[in-house]
Amino acid sequence: MHRPAPLFAIFITIFLDMLAFGMAIPDLQLRGESLGAKHVVMGLLLSSFSLAQFLFAPILGRISDSKGRRPVLLVTSLMTTLGFVAYSGAHTLPLMFLARVLGGLGGGNIGVAFAYIADITTPENRAAGMGKVGAAFGLGFILGPPMGALLIQAGKGSPFLLGAVAATLCFLNFLFIYFWLPEPKEHRAKSASSLKDSLRDVVRAVRSPALGLLATLYFAANFAFSNLEATYFRLLEFLYGFKTEGAYVLMLVGVIGAVVQGGLIRHLVRRFGEVKLMRTGYLLLAPSLAAVPFAPPWAPLLIGTTVMGFAMGIANPSVSSLITQSAPEDMQGSVNGVMQSLGALARIFGPLLASVLFDVKYWAPYALGALIMVIPAVLARRFRLPETSPQPNTAVS
Repeated sequence: MHRPAPLFAIFITIFLDMLAFGMAIPDLQLRGESLGAKHVVMGLLLSSFSLAQFLFAPILGRISDSKGRRPVLLVTSLMTTLGFVAYSGAHTLPLMFLARVLGGLGGGNIGVAFAYIADITTPENRAAGMGKVGAAFGLGFILGPPMGALLIQAGKGSPFLLGAVAATLCFLNFLFIYFWLPEPKEHRAKSASSLKDSLRDVVRAVRSPALGLLATLYFAANFAFSNLEATYFRLLEFLYGFKTEGAYVLMLVGVIGAVVQGGLIRHLVRRFGEVKLMRTGYLLLAPSLAAVPFAPPWAPLLIGTTVMGFAMGIANPSVSSLITQSAPEDMQGSVNGVMQSLGALARIFGPLLASVLFDVKYWAPYALGALIMVIPAVLARRFRLPETSPQPNTAVS
């Protein structure tokens, strides 16, 4: 059977994964609240996925460095399938928590996907490859939330239909990986080493000036944006009585981000470079977040959404490309796993704080997010790409 190009194959893999993930977003915030998830409990519910992701992303990245990218992607796609099977029967908060944890275990594979892209691209076209990954994320969010909202409506408030459809998509993802996603030829497995030695090497790499700054920037940006992710559907319901309309607003963000990351980013990188695009993106995101609770439908809301989608579309693939260019070639999976773990850590504490702040003042999470987004905007001005690529660590203990 003829296999598609590896870049297209990983695009489909991530798209199916994120489509299923996006379907649960509106249901978690609205039905979770009706099940009694208030204040800190709501924050914990939204954070449970990221907590599991935080714990397992570095481990999965290390395993992919030594055993290969494809086996990890196969196992994690089955884990997300099980997570949504559990979600189909999540009529209580404990079951909803269990489903989110299982999904987070599988969701720790995002760093592996980034490492896969690094394996099959060169530094010159890596931002374009990362843009394809970003477009898959965007398309998942384009279709996921409205699909999830419609499936909950069709199921008359029951999660069964949503969970069944999402689990089916995740299993199709498993089949796609099994039949059509090859192990990248460019990947060279590391020799087996102890977990202690691997963690020491990763810490040494991340402590380098370039990667250390990118790690701080990445954490702050994810923490800031998680304030929107954790409260957006509640915000629109509180202000305007919207139920499913929030999914369609986020759909516009996804459309714009997908267009930028899927096509325009290659030309923008060629003209401006990743560093300038990263700086511009974060500079635009800070005021965009601050304006969200004060932009009524429809023109102000859609203008703000357009700016936010464009800013994310240029910032995210640029940062991902710079991370892979700054990391040692034999540690792409480990370093990207650590970065995804930092992002997950930010999405643990961000929703916890945002859920509490929302109950105090509806605009407070967005004011905090905008203030924190100033940090990556400032740090991006200080970033300088290393003159030479990092060399693989050859130290032997």
